[in-house]
Amino acid sequence: VSATNLTDSVLYAGVGETGSGGKQVLHRKWNSFHFEYSAPYSSQLLNITYSCRLKGYQENWSEWSTKTEKYYTNLPAGKYEFQVKALNNLNEQSAVSSYYFEILPAWYNTIWFKILLFLTCIYAVYRIHLFQEKTVIKKQEAKQAQERKLYEEKQLMLSYQHQLEMERTEKEMMQLKNENLEAELAATAMNLVQKKEFIIRIKDEVSKLNKAGKDVVDASELKKILKRLTAEDKLDDEWEQFSIHFDKVHGSFLNNVKKQFPDLKGHELKLCAYIRLNLSSKEIAQLMSISVRGVEISRYRLRKKMQVPAKEDLYKYLLDIGNA
Repeated sequence: VSATNLTDSVLYAGVGETGSGGKQVLHRKWNSFHFEYSAPYSSQLLNITYSCRLKGYQENWSEWSTKTEKYYTNLPAGKYEFQVKALNNLNEQSAVSSYYFEILPAWYNTIWFKILLFLTCIYAVYRIHLFQEKTVIKKQEAKQAQERKLYEEKQLMLSYQHQLEMERTEKEMMQLKNENLEAELAATAMNLVQKKEFIIRIKDEVSKLNKAGKDVVDASELKKILKRLTAEDKLDDEWEQFSIHFDKVHGSFLNNVKKQFPDLKGHELKLCAYIRLNLSSKEIAQLMSISVRGVEISRYRLRKKMQVPAKEDLYKYLLDIGNA
C-alpha cells in the first residue's frame, strides 16, 4: 500500500497486522493510494483473477480481472477498508484480505471546529440578546420614571381632596364602620360552622379508608417473577446434566477422555462430545456459539493436544477412546 500524493510513501509492505488493530490514520493531504496485491497459490494454478472494493467509498465488488493493482485518487476524509479476494482456475475463491485506514478531515471540517463554531454562534446570539434586553430595560425605566412622576402628582391632588371629604363624612363613615363590623362578625361565624362541617366530612372519609384495609399485592405476579429467576438459576446445570446423560449413553466416554487427557479444558471436553456424536462443524459452531472457522481451529488444537496424527481421523480416534 502506497500513498501517492506529493511523494510516494509506502504505508504497508505486506508484513504485520492489517486488521482493525492495524488501522493507519493519515493527514488529509495523503488522499491518493496505490494498492498492489497477489495470491500465494501454487504455480501450477494459472489464470488467477482478482476482485476488490474500497468500503466507505464503494459498496460493489469490481469485475474479476488479472490486474494486481488498484489506484484511488482524491479520496474524501473518512474511514475506509480496502478488500481484495482471488479466484483460481478451479473456481475457488480465497478469503477476503483487508487493509484499514482513515483520512483525517481538514481542521475546519472537524467535529471540534464545528462545536467551537456552534458555541461561538450561541455566544454571539446571547450577546445580541443581552444588548437588546438592556436597551429595552433602559426604555422601560425611563417610561416608568415618567409615569411615577405623573402618579405622584395625581396622588397629591387626590390626597388633598380626600382630606377635605374626610372631615365632612366622618360621621357617615363611623356608622358604616359599625355596620361593616356586624356583617363581618356574622360572616366569621358562618365560616366557622362551614369549616367544622368540612372537618367532620373529612374525618368520616378517612375512617372509611382505614376500615377498608391495606392493598393486597397479586401473588400470581410474584410467582411469575420467581419462576423466571428460578429458570435463570437452572441454566448453569445444563452442561452437567448433558455430560451425565451422555456418559450413560456412550459408556463413560467423557470420564475416559478426562483420565487419558487430564489437561483438557471444559470447552475442549464439549468439543470431544460433539465430535463423538459425529456432528458437522456447522452444527458444532451453532452449539458452541462460535464460527465454523473457530470450530476448525479448536479441532486443530485438540488434535495437537491429544497428539493425534494428521492422517488419522479424529472421530475414529475418539471412538476408540470411548470403547476402551
